[in-house]
Amino acid sequence: MAVVKESTTKGAARFDVRDAARAAAGYFQALYPNVVSFSLEEVELSEKEDYWLIALSFELPPKRTGRGSGTLPILFQPPKTKYKIFKVDVKTGEVVSMRIRNLE
Repeated sequence: MAVVKESTTKGAARFDVRDAARAAAGYFQALYPNVVSFSLEEVELSEKEDYWLIALSFELPPKRTGRGSGTLPILFQPPKTKYKIFKVDVKTGEVVSMRIRNLE
C-alpha cells in the first residue's frame, strides 16, 4: 500500500488522516479478528499536532442467557456498541496506543 504524506506548514512530511484511519483499522483488525464490522466515528489532531486520535466503534453481539435467567431472549436484545480510541503518530503512522472510549 502506498503511503500518502502531506506537508505541514513547517515543511516536514506527515501522515494524513486517511493513513491514520487505515493504521487504526489495521491495528484493530489484528487484535480483534472475530469482529467483522466496525466504523470510523471520530478523527482529531492532537493539540501539539503530533498524533491523530482515531475513534472506531464496533458491536458486540448480545450475550446468550440460560433459561429462567429473567433477561430478554437474545432476539430482543440490542447489540452493545463499544468504542476504541487509537493514537497514531503523525510522523511515522505507527499506532502508539489504544484505549476504551466511554460515552458520557
